[in-house]
Amino acid sequence: MAKARKKKLPKDFEKLLKTAKLPKLQAVFDDCLIDARGGYSEQTALMMRECSDELARWLVAQGADINAKCRFGRTALHERAFWPQASVKVLIELGCDVNAKSTNGTPLHIAAERGNIDAAKLLLKAGAKIDVKNDYGDTPLEHALQRCQNVNIEEMVPIAQLLLKAGAKKSSKTKTRVEEIGKTFEAYRSNFNPKSLAATDQALRKLYKLFEATPAPTRVKYDGRSPIVAKAKLWNKAHEELWELLVPANGAASTVQGEVIRISGRISGELYRNGGANWDREYRKMANYFLKLMATGKALSDEQIEACRAVIAELPGLDDANLLAEMAVAWVKLNPQPVRLGKVTYAR
Repeated sequence: MAKARKKKLPKDFEKLLKTAKLPKLQAVFDDCLIDARGGYSEQTALMMRECSDELARWLVAQGADINAKCRFGRTALHERAFWPQASVKVLIELGCDVNAKSTNGTPLHIAAERGNIDAAKLLLKAGAKIDVKNDYGDTPLEHALQRCQNVNIEEMVPIAQLLLKAGAKKSSKTKTRVEEIGKTFEAYRSNFNPKSLAATDQALRKLYKLFEATPAPTRVKYDGRSPIVAKAKLWNKAHEELWELLVPANGAASTVQGEVIRISGRISGELYRNGGANWDREYRKMANYFLKLMATGKALSDEQIEACRAVIAELPGLDDANLLAEMAVAWVKLNPQPVRLGKVTYAR
């Protein structure tokens, strides 16, 4: 009676893919099914990044399912499209489904997201659908723009140009997403790697032009010395203005004025946009420190401080957390001369 083959690959199989020659890899399948799985994602050998073209051809010749899916619904072609250093050519030659779908979409969605232009070109040539939508309602172009981070802006341009040339449609969604990319970039501009700043800025301008998007205003960095005065009359607009001027992309502000604006904004954002899901001790520390700052410098009135205290006591309740933002603006108005912020003890 023939010995039953194992459904799982050896634990060191991915390491073997990097070091072993073909005969040794083939010998693994004397004991394992040709579609045996391994790793957290339950991948077949074909799905693994280090699977050579030679091994891929042999596996398919032995009956491996080229369109098998991992536990997350991705095929081998999805996995190769994710890694720019791994060619999709052999899988296309072997007859894989170029329009196979996972939650995030087809292999073209993945190649576009990763800026893998060589894979995208091969997929389009092989018949990948340009405007097929993933489970979130996004085409490959929309998906790529949604996932684009600051470090990916340069590589996003040739991908966008390729997809548009292939017939991808522009939409209000693509325009909005380019504008969001611009806003995020401007928020981090002052801390951006100076070696790549000019090239990234130029690439962003190309995206604006490609999608007829409105460029985000260049963020003015506060000089740390000038009086802090909001031009807006309404407190909520003044809060937005002061946030743009004083609050850094990451971490605490450099001034007390910036920090009271940041704390009040972070608390309101966590409660009203996220339902308080991340509320923890660090948020509580931040709220208590905010109350302490309201009593420094030219302090708020006793009534205003008591109102802040009452709101903070109820957090993470949602009754009137925006009051903290209003009081932050009021405090800054009373204290326009910048006060340097010392070391803070919270991590939010």
